[in-house]
Amino acid sequence: FTMDAKGRKMSKSEGNTISPIKVMEEYGADIIRLWTLSVDFTEDHRIGDEILKGVGDQYRKLRNTFRYLLGALDGFVGDMSDGGALPELEIYVLALLSELDGKLKAAAQSYDFNLYTRLLVDFCNEDLSAFYFDIRKDSLYCDGPDSVTRNAYRTVLDLLFHALVRYAAPVLVFTTEEVWLSRYPEDGEPDEDGQRGSVHLLEWPSVPAITVDSARWSQLRALRDSVNEAIEPLRRDKTIRSSLEAEVVVPAAAVPEGVSDEQLAELFITATVTRGQSESVIVTKTAHHKCGRCWRLLPDVAEEAALCGRCDDTVARLDALEGMGA
Repeated sequence: FTMDAKGRKMSKSEGNTISPIKVMEEYGADIIRLWTLSVDFTEDHRIGDEILKGVGDQYRKLRNTFRYLLGALDGFVGDMSDGGALPELEIYVLALLSELDGKLKAAAQSYDFNLYTRLLVDFCNEDLSAFYFDIRKDSLYCDGPDSVTRNAYRTVLDLLFHALVRYAAPVLVFTTEEVWLSRYPEDGEPDEDGQRGSVHLLEWPSVPAITVDSARWSQLRALRDSVNEAIEPLRRDKTIRSSLEAEVVVPAAAVPEGVSDEQLAELFITATVTRGQSESVIVTKTAHHKCGRCWRLLPDVAEEAALCGRCDDTVARLDALEGMGA
């Protein structure tokens, strides 16, 4: 039983009925499915234009996650098989995936579809788009094809793709079929695992059971949030345009053991990070020049738009590979 957006019973006399056909024509059938699974079916629920727009936002977050994965995995054939060589960030994300897998199984078994969809959307939005993808985009776009970090990233993206497309298939029936067939066309040759056909013929994914020190990562992510909050006023005042222009001093006591300043700069996407005795985060604009390829502001960039050492080496290796016809 569904009410209108104001909580009133739908009736022809009131003129407040909503046609599912019209909703599908405007938003698509997957939006109706996502709305149906995201409401609490144990209570009266409402539907209306504003509610559907909110559901549409959730849908776009999931769709954009798959779009990013398809682009980043284009041409991927399995670059890294040694799980022991994975960087710490990749291991953490796999631990998050393992945790999500358990929660989704429990939600499905208890018919808590509202929780199921919320967990899926939050993971894609908060853990992937706003965190993992954001941090690793530098390595994906700027490292060479022989980069251990870049190959480890794409290996984890492949695991994420195969898990997420299965998790989302019962919710976004048509979208996940498009996603799957975009990567594994029906008329293409099956890969070594026999991947081809419909996503709806697949079983629940098998994900690695990985655990990490969650308190350590909660501390790092909380510190990252504090850094972003400290940078935002300078961005609003146009003192800096990007976090890459920021030199950051963080409280030494807020940093977990075993994390280097370089790792912190990578996590925070800033020019540099150092530690101080202040209890608050301090942000200043860097005086270094901007690399014309990766856009990082580094001391080894001789002048504006010149290349940093990493990009110079990467371009030289790519030119050499192209010259050999690779």
